Amino acid sequence: MSPYAALRSLAVVFLAAFQAPLPSPPAVSRRSPELPPLTIEDQYGPLQVVDLESLAHSGRTYHRRLVQVRGVVGDLVPGQYLDLSQGAVSVMLIPLEEGNFSDYASLVGTDVDVTGVARVLPVAQIKISCRGTKVPASKCEDWELPALPDAQPGWPALSITVTKMMDRGTGPGEGRRRPQAPKGGGLFGQFRGANLCGDLPMVTRRDSEDWVLLTPEGPVWVTGRRPAGRGFALDPGSRGDTSRWLAVSGKVEMGQGVRYLKARRVEMISRPEDSLSAPCPP
Repeated sequence: MSPYAALRSLAVVFLAAFQAPLPSPPAVSRRSPELPPLTIEDQYGPLQVVDLESLAHSGRTYHRRLVQVRGVVGDLVPGQYLDLSQGAVSVMLIPLEEGNFSDYASLVGTDVDVTGVARVLPVAQIKISCRGTKVPASKCEDWELPALPDAQPGWPALSITVTKMMDRGTGPGEGRRRPQAPKGGGLFGQFRGANLCGDLPMVTRRDSEDWVLLTPEGPVWVTGRRPAGRGFALDPGSRGDTSRWLAVSGKVEMGQGVRYLKARRVEMISRPEDSLSAPCPP
């Protein structure tokens, strides 16, 4: 073997030792057309709630996993990519849909929870034939997600393709003082989903979209508007969202021995410092 060939073989072995394949979720078997489409958890595993430092430092472990992480939104590449930071660590944020960028960009400087698919940025991906066309390799690997950009100096090594971004309601520099009732009438309190905690008799629910707000004066049915607003959308069926606090503008009325709040506007707020979150009974 020539010296050149020997040197080349040694280089291949050396690189292979540092470029082990990235872990992937278990393969998902094809479903028949009669079955419902695969959910994001079917494709990327159950949601993992992680802290940003662990995620940033162990990116390869979370490659192609569904994660939820907290941090402050920053503007990484104007008009294209954001980042999420906490202290000295950060990850890139890629909107699942291009049209979502402006909504997410409006939260720059805000403390948020981000849910999405974590993926390591490729060093120098190539275009390959996939589904009848040539696309970047990352697009072929995750067809339903946007293609990843190649890693660049100064960028985080890990990205999250964002499926959900929710303002935590703390905001930069805000204290946790007791909020005032919304202007024009309304209430504030802890989100309790679709009566997930049994705060009110279900027979008093007027509409299948109604949800419960636990206020300092007691529970109230909220009707006319979903629990969503600027930068957030809570799930009435998720107990995990019942730790959130909301301010709801609207008119309160009595009926069937309970209060109803016809909502005009819903905002997320931080938990008041003199209030405790009430856990749902098992």
